[in-house]
Amino acid sequence: MSTLTAVVDPAAAPAPAPAPAPDWAQVLQRPAEMSPRQSRGLIASVALLHLAAGWALLQVPAVRSAVLEAAPMVVDLLAPPAPPPPSPPPPPPPQVPRPPTPVPAPTPVLAAPSPAPLPAEAFTAPAPAPAPVSVAAPVATPSPPAPPAPAPAPPARKRLAADAVVYLVQPPAELPVASRRAGESGVVWLRVVVDVRGLPSLVQVQRSSGYARLDAQALSAMRQARFRPHTEDGVALEVEVIAPIEYPLE
Repeated sequence: MSTLTAVVDPAAAPAPAPAPAPDWAQVLQRPAEMSPRQSRGLIASVALLHLAAGWALLQVPAVRSAVLEAAPMVVDLLAPPAPPPPSPPPPPPPQVPRPPTPVPAPTPVLAAPSPAPLPAEAFTAPAPAPAPVSVAAPVATPSPPAPPAPAPAPPARKRLAADAVVYLVQPPAELPVASRRAGESGVVWLRVVVDVRGLPSLVQVQRSSGYARLDAQALSAMRQARFRPHTEDGVALEVEVIAPIEYPLE
């Protein structure tokens, strides 16, 4: 057996009947029968009934829409905004004090100078005649001494042949080891200046052997040599000689 459930549309359902209003005439005619507490309870009950009735009516869609349509529309009238206050006027430009006009100074009046009085002529006595001055005889100044005679020029250096000088100490002509290994040999001709003591005061290469090691060894050897001073008429002289040093390859 099937059960049929009826769906009732709340909008189509009849609204509940409002509660009957109390008879106020009878209530007012019997004031002495109720106490103040009962009166307050009655008033509260009446108020609750009115609220319940109003709430029940509002549950009906038709009544709710009618109430919403009949609700007063509140319109707020807004005053237009006040205009902004006018901007203050710009300050006046500062007054620049004008410089005072210079007053030209009065031109001073110069008085003409009074002419100076002429000095009185003074009497000048004539000068006495000068006394005669005796003139002394000029004194002869001695003449400056004559400059000394220049020293006689040294005699010219005499050049001698290589065999005209006598060695007291022969130059040590030794072939350097490096030159021996390299196979270097030759003759170095030296220009030698022998002083009055027989010492070589100047030694120079006159003609090279072609090898720098041999030339350097010859210069060193000749500076170690000693000669017999060359004399003429018993006076030692400085002489110049071109002397060879030979370096044979053994």
